[in-house]
Amino acid sequence: MKKFLLVLAPMLLLAQVEVDTVLRLPSFVMNGLFVPELNKLYLVGCYEHDLLDCSTYQVRARIPRSYDNSYGYIFWNWSRQKLYVGFNPAPDSLVAIDMGADSLVATIPRSGSASAFVATSDRLYRGVDHNLVAMDCATDTVVRVIPPPEPTYVFSHPTWDSVSNKLYVSLGSWELQSKIAVYDCVSDSLLSLIDVPGTGGAAGRMHIDPTYRKGYFASANPWAAYAGVIDVEADTLIKFFPINTSSFYDQVAVDTIDHKVYIAGRDTNSGTTAAALFVVDCAIDSIVKRLTFPLTPWPIDFIRWVPWSNRVYMTRTAASAHQNTGMIVVDCRTDSVIEPNLVLGYWPPYDFQIDPIRERVFAIGCESTSVHILRDVEGGVTEDPAAEPRPAATARPCPSSSGVLVEYELTAPAHVRAKLHDAVGRQVGALDAGEQAPGTHRLRWDRDADGRRLSAGAYFVLLDMGMEKARLKAMIR
Repeated sequence: MKKFLLVLAPMLLLAQVEVDTVLRLPSFVMNGLFVPELNKLYLVGCYEHDLLDCSTYQVRARIPRSYDNSYGYIFWNWSRQKLYVGFNPAPDSLVAIDMGADSLVATIPRSGSASAFVATSDRLYRGVDHNLVAMDCATDTVVRVIPPPEPTYVFSHPTWDSVSNKLYVSLGSWELQSKIAVYDCVSDSLLSLIDVPGTGGAAGRMHIDPTYRKGYFASANPWAAYAGVIDVEADTLIKFFPINTSSFYDQVAVDTIDHKVYIAGRDTNSGTTAAALFVVDCAIDSIVKRLTFPLTPWPIDFIRWVPWSNRVYMTRTAASAHQNTGMIVVDCRTDSVIEPNLVLGYWPPYDFQIDPIRERVFAIGCESTSVHILRDVEGGVTEDPAAEPRPAATARPCPSSSGVLVEYELTAPAHVRAKLHDAVGRQVGALDAGEQAPGTHRLRWDRDADGRRLSAGAYFVLLDMGMEKARLKAMIR
């Protein structure tokens, strides 16, 4: 297959974030998705789909599409190595791309945007023409059409909860109360209908904290400003936050290390239009800190949590080029701003994608045709070095091809517990080894909490050894 070369710009060095490489693509890019196990970056272009090999930074394929100039809603079916990219409005609607073969598989008509992949049934769910449709990913055909539980409502932003195998789908309608519908993924039956104290628009994608079993959301409509938290065990609304979120994009990020949620919006208390970041403690579901940013009038409307450095990256996707606005980075340990306005190019980034294996952040679309590859250079959560002496215990990851294996040494008796998180921070396993004697011990995972075999990729182990704690990165290849 023909390969397309990119132009590499010189490296920049900054206080907290290092710009490792700048890639200039042949045409405009909007957003994308990085697939760690393939080391490939998919990019939504205005004129084509770009598939980038991140080991060589070469474009492996460029798949033409109709001119739309729209942001893509991208969903990864890891079992089939397929990407599903939805656009709203048409012309492309939904396309399926084989990331292994770097080729277009299918174009599925009918307008719609956000989707959710359900691995237990190998189906993709998306809102289409007021209905929720289930598509079989083996054949890429619609197998079920589910009407809204109440007339005039429109489905959007479905989220799959893999623990309970339930689907949470936002419901919105002009001047009517917003709702969230809960469906059983085995029978596609409606389990619950949750009233959300907002009107005029649907909630955005839900972000679930796996430890506290709570789902956090914000309005996906600039004219319906709200955010809230749902108990995903009881399917009830726990709390409503009257936050002016004001954006179509993703304004919620969950820090699953410290169990905090970051919600971006506007600071309405000060009487200004300043952008703001609200920090919510998952244990008490209260706003514990508010960070404001003087640049106006655009709010923060896209945020991404980076697990290896425990930071939040933020951007204003709608900012004007004449306002000298850039990206913002917050340290989640202290909830302090470490990069207040990092200007990378003519526009702020449209999207951040993360590579947990090689610890890279891809800032996409900062100059319309650019991808900036960023690295954290100071602070954050780092792996505990094996050679670093500890007064009570040491820990280190061990190479393994069939699971996650860590080894630790105790110099005194200790009660040992461990949690396993995947590359995006979701807790997928936990072990309680109990009281252990001094000496060398090992802990191993080859399956997640639901009994599924762990897939290849990067994992993080949070190890509690009594007086000592460790955060380790382990790989399954």
